[in-house]
Amino acid sequence: MTITTYGDYDAWQRHALISVDDGTTAVDLHTKTSSINLEIGERSVDIIELLNMGQIMKYGPIGLTTVTIEGYVLEAGTIIAGATTGFWDIFADKPASDSSNPQQVSISNNVTRLRISILFTNDSGADQGSDAVTSGAGYKGLRFVMADCCCTSNSYDFTDGVMKTTLTFKGRAFDASAAALIKLESGKDTSPLTALASYTAGTTYW
Repeated sequence: MTITTYGDYDAWQRHALISVDDGTTAVDLHTKTSSINLEIGERSVDIIELLNMGQIMKYGPIGLTTVTIEGYVLEAGTIIAGATTGFWDIFADKPASDSSNPQQVSISNNVTRLRISILFTNDSGADQGSDAVTSGAGYKGLRFVMADCCCTSNSYDFTDGVMKTTLTFKGRAFDASAAALIKLESGKDTSPLTALASYTAGTTYW
């Protein structure tokens, strides 16, 4: 069996597709990203002590999930949908919030609900985290999706002599009706992943 440049024979390596969508504009972060970290919210559990020395488990909610992306950018933000040239616009307001050049993206009090999708696949035909994986022998994919989340920080670090930026997203596990807002999915061969539906905040998650 041939091992692709993605290293998918043993493990997903090197290559991932990342898309951030506000329901109107989708931008792709993988062109400027070097690392991804997913901290799935923990299930809250506790113990209630009984007078007979017994114990009862007390179950609480699932905590916030945090997605952290590190990358290297040359510009403030991204002017139009597609490959990102900067990350600041996603945090300051919304993806591709300024279509002018030079860009002047001022911080705002707007909190834009977003969907982030991260796809690992050996299908070279896929371009976005929300894309389908081709049906056929040898094609496979693994995708993480978090809907109705928000971008909570965008920090910059130049201590190593190269400008690195860190983008952080946080989201809950369920909406107000208890519908899931986070999912992990995989598919392969003739049962591949299908493309995600168009995102609409609060109603259509995937």
